Amino acid sequence: MDRIGIIGYGKMGKLFAREFTRKFDVAICSEHAEKEEFRTFSSVEELFNWADVIVIAKSLGETPQVLEELAELSERGAGKIIFDISTFKRDIVEIYKRFPKSVKVCSVHPMFGAGAGSLKGRRFMVIPVEGREKDIYPVINLLREFQAEIFVTDAKTHDEMVKITIGIPYFMAVAYLSFLSEFEGLENFGGTSFKYLTTYSKAVLNDSPPFIREVLEFSRDKIKEFLGFIEEGEFNIEELRKKFEHEIEESYRRFYRALED
Repeated sequence: MDRIGIIGYGKMGKLFAREFTRKFDVAICSEHAEKEEFRTFSSVEELFNWADVIVIAKSLGETPQVLEELAELSERGAGKIIFDISTFKRDIVEIYKRFPKSVKVCSVHPMFGAGAGSLKGRRFMVIPVEGREKDIYPVINLLREFQAEIFVTDAKTHDEMVKITIGIPYFMAVAYLSFLSEFEGLENFGGTSFKYLTTYSKAVLNDSPPFIREVLEFSRDKIKEFLGFIEEGEFNIEELRKKFEHEIEESYRRFYRALED
């Protein structure tokens, strides 16, 4: 395993290219790639023929088409390792079932954004393809070379949890900023909570509008469930304090440290 090819050169593609080039020969297939920095290929087929490992770092909408092309190419490409880094896996893992057994395939979700300084200590969710569970080990070994933290789960569990951990927070960010835009001069009345929430909400906008819309659309059922929970309005503050009593003070200190950075 010496050559890693990355299909896509958005923010996450750039992060992976920068990190992988520390230990491997890296090439990019994207019209946005910087030819001076990396070897580039103009087609998926050219990159496939060159690479030992192929990482798909395209949008959720584009990834299935790329995987379909790779599935065909894999009929004559034994020994390749192929994985994507899409946020949701529901449809992705089904396509992997059509790949020949001569290649290793799985799906991966980096649980961090492009602002990460490195892969060291970062958590990756690795999702096996049903019936091909052993295919994950070459990918896990690759990520552990960069001292990443690995968590293995199935596609259904992954998607349901990510709707809650990413989908609902993104919804809250977009909804909060949209609601704030109806008022003038709020900054004069905002304290630490306002600053923290608006900072987070604006940070979400660092992602592209198509990606944000994809997250909200895929998370629609959990967002509706969340809104129904809010509508009921039965919050037991005392019970919450009891449940998290050992974390409250440290969380408050971290809250202020985050604002001071």
